[in-house]
Amino acid sequence: MGRLRQNFLTGLVALTPLAITVWILWRFYVLVDGAVRPLLERVPVLRENVPPFAMTVSGVVASVLIVTLVGLFTKNLIGIAFFNVVERLLTRIPIIKGIFSATKQIAGVFLQDRRTAFQKVVLFEYPRRGVYSIGFVTHEDLRHELVHVFLPTTPNPTSGFMLVLPSTEVQVLDMGVEEGIQMIISGGAVTGGAHIEGIERLSRGIAGSPGPQKGGDRS
Repeated sequence: MGRLRQNFLTGLVALTPLAITVWILWRFYVLVDGAVRPLLERVPVLRENVPPFAMTVSGVVASVLIVTLVGLFTKNLIGIAFFNVVERLLTRIPIIKGIFSATKQIAGVFLQDRRTAFQKVVLFEYPRRGVYSIGFVTHEDLRHELVHVFLPTTPNPTSGFMLVLPSTEVQVLDMGVEEGIQMIISGGAVTGGAHIEGIERLSRGIAGSPGPQKGGDRS
């Protein structure tokens, strides 16, 4: 029963992201189909010569192009100024303010390219001596030999702590940023044996290295 339960949970973890992704894509398809196809059907040439499914696909392609054009527009000065005005206006309306702010934060979390925000996966002693945490380097201050490290929480890596550590107190792990995020989300369950051995080896290296004293009063 224990193995059956473990296999069931493993399959559930594997299928849940796929199911959610398919559901989101299907809802997007249904939304575009309901909004765009009636407009395309008003054109006599399209209504008589183009199948309904083809018109829906055309609507999806048109929606992707429109969103891309909006993204290009927001990168120039006029677009930045326009969306800043809209954002300030929405954040002054009591009820809409909360909805807009929450939606913006969620979109930033799920749509931000973590590969550009996070540079390396590192191991360091935190929150006390002998306990090791995994974080992501977001900035390196070479002049002062410091690194800015984002320490995410498990299983929600969208929240966490920003730490400033000496570069001598962190060790770069042999794993990609996406692998590190998966490891954080799974609480360490999704990782390879080589990664575990590397973490153990590096943790022993940190513990045995000289360097400044690291007290246990970090918070």
